[in-house]
Amino acid sequence: MGPKALVKAAIASLTRAIPACYAPDRTGPMRRFLAIISMLALWGSAAAAQEPSPDEEPPPQLRAPSMEGLLLPTESTPPPAADDDFDEDFEAELDAELEEDDFDESAFDEADDADMAAEDAALLGEAEPPAADPTLATWTNPRPVFSLNGYFRVRGEYMNNFSLSRVPLDRLSGDPFTRWIAIDNAPASGLNGVLPQGGCGGEPQSPAGQDQRCDGSATTRFANMRLRLQPTLSLSDNVRVHIMLDAFDNLILGSTPEVRSVNQFGQVNGRAPGVPVDTLTRTQAGPETFRNTVGDALIVRRVWGEVTNSTIGQLRFGRMGHQWGLGMLWNAGEGTNILGSALDSDFQSEVDRIQLIGKFKGIFFGVSWDFANKGYIADPVDDIQGIARDASRTDDTRQWSLMVARRLDPLGREKRLARGKWVVNGGAYFIYRTQFLSTSTAPLLGTAVDIENSFIRRDAKVYMPDGWFQALWKDLRLEIEFAGIFGAIQNISPGSFPPSSEGEPYKLRQWAFAFESEYRTVGKKLGIFLKGGAASGDPDVVGLSRYEDLASQPVGKKTISTFSFHPDYRIDLILWKEILGAIAGAYYLAPAISYDIIRSDFGRVFAARLDFIYSRAMYQQQTYSSQPNLGAEIDISVYYRTENGPQFTDGFFVAGQFGVLFPLNGLKFLEVNGIREPGTEGLEIRRALALRLILGIQF
Repeated sequence: MGPKALVKAAIASLTRAIPACYAPDRTGPMRRFLAIISMLALWGSAAAAQEPSPDEEPPPQLRAPSMEGLLLPTESTPPPAADDDFDEDFEAELDAELEEDDFDESAFDEADDADMAAEDAALLGEAEPPAADPTLATWTNPRPVFSLNGYFRVRGEYMNNFSLSRVPLDRLSGDPFTRWIAIDNAPASGLNGVLPQGGCGGEPQSPAGQDQRCDGSATTRFANMRLRLQPTLSLSDNVRVHIMLDAFDNLILGSTPEVRSVNQFGQVNGRAPGVPVDTLTRTQAGPETFRNTVGDALIVRRVWGEVTNSTIGQLRFGRMGHQWGLGMLWNAGEGTNILGSALDSDFQSEVDRIQLIGKFKGIFFGVSWDFANKGYIADPVDDIQGIARDASRTDDTRQWSLMVARRLDPLGREKRLARGKWVVNGGAYFIYRTQFLSTSTAPLLGTAVDIENSFIRRDAKVYMPDGWFQALWKDLRLEIEFAGIFGAIQNISPGSFPPSSEGEPYKLRQWAFAFESEYRTVGKKLGIFLKGGAASGDPDVVGLSRYEDLASQPVGKKTISTFSFHPDYRIDLILWKEILGAIAGAYYLAPAISYDIIRSDFGRVFAARLDFIYSRAMYQQQTYSSQPNLGAEIDISVYYRTENGPQFTDGFFVAGQFGVLFPLNGLKFLEVNGIREPGTEGLEIRRALALRLILGIQF
């Protein structure tokens, strides 16, 4: 049978099969199924007859379209010849057969439509959660749309002299430099090395002599990894559930070898079976809390629902990411760093809230009721099926928010930019927070007496305004965020009500701003950047890091004014990112330049970047030497990203970074009238180095 005959037979069968599927006297789904199978078989035979011979060249593989070399039709261009070989006689024969087959359109009557609707309703009913009774459960179930985003990363870190060669000082509570002293350098004993059992030098002996101390080290080297999964369950375009979870969150490579067993209290019981000494470990054990690690192998960070109505707006409820503006105060961990990639983010803000968002003429409006802190939670551990509950209303931290913003959608933004017009976005965000009593020091599994004795009066009212503005023009971006934390707190002590809390309350007077600009030229390959910002400080305290208790004030000084940026808002690799933990009590200026050696329209990038960061304290009294200049840092980054995947950032990512911090006078040891503080005589601070390698896959 030739190709024409096969095609004629297939079409004729279609004319008979389709009415058979939907005829009023059909016997059910089985007949419809057999008819469709027969139809597909005939069509498959026709298609096989049209396949090219082995000698013919196969059709080219599809790829992303390119505008280069595209031939557009003109009036002088003749239309392309038809590819089919159906002649006029064959078409006439085909039309005649179609007329003879007497296609009955009346088969699609109202009764059939009603039957189909009933079957669709039954299918929707099968999508409900399965019944607990197995005799009532359905065995087939239509599935909603499930999408998955996320990334996997491995980061290698080389950190040299992040302590800046400083020694521990008793006057600094939470000394940020001591935490970077390698443990083999014995920070508790004056940085003269450790004396291990057997000694470090010469022939091993017990007891070891003082001359056998280890030299110590100012360098640490390690690597960590993280798998982040962000699945979305879409029942429709209007109803969705979003999830974020981390597996092996910043797990140190080599941190859980099978070398020892640990009981539920974290006490080492002895060697693991089959492992005579830790040198001969054979495998990496999965991390388990209080068995071989203190962290969880799997962390669920966010779960929230999203219901959208085109008339009313969008309802969000659950635990969700918290992002606003540049991420200076509220940051969801989506890539506010030198590389601009979520692959290098470590921290994020989450909030438990019920939020309603509406849109009118391009303006977004939002209100929320947040659950910032419910205080002590009564969890009946003695009842296996017990449900946790809020033990008291008086220790709750209540929070409400208001938001108004204008942000042009991506398509409208690109249209305006293409016409050479400005795009202006911006908005205001306001949070009000209050707390009467506090139970922050209550033990998790304490008795009723323990809980009662942990109540203290807080009397806090906090106001947090946050403004954001963005201007775009061609290849220029200007963006600024400014925020404040104002209010009053009667008592800042964690577990007591000291005499200093009597009388006037503590005042919150914190403010900050961050500015970013970016200009692209040379076909968008050359990027010129400038960042700057400031965070309010406090002349009555010493310290700038997030590891120090900067809220503690001398008696009679009741103003808390040191503003701390979100720790994931990063402008460098060493000083603020690692040593001090977050920008606080200082201002900075950070120009940068980048060049894309390779840059494709689909996301492939091979580029290099150079950053310079200068930092200076807002008040010199707050620095560690009572001098304002903190440091100058130079960071170099080289990175490459493939173009695999449906999104611009999907694919393989690799980056190498090098940073050097030159500490200035503000990070030196304190010196008054030419006299150094005790224990620091003859010591000098030195520069710090950082070397990083990042490997990741984003999807």
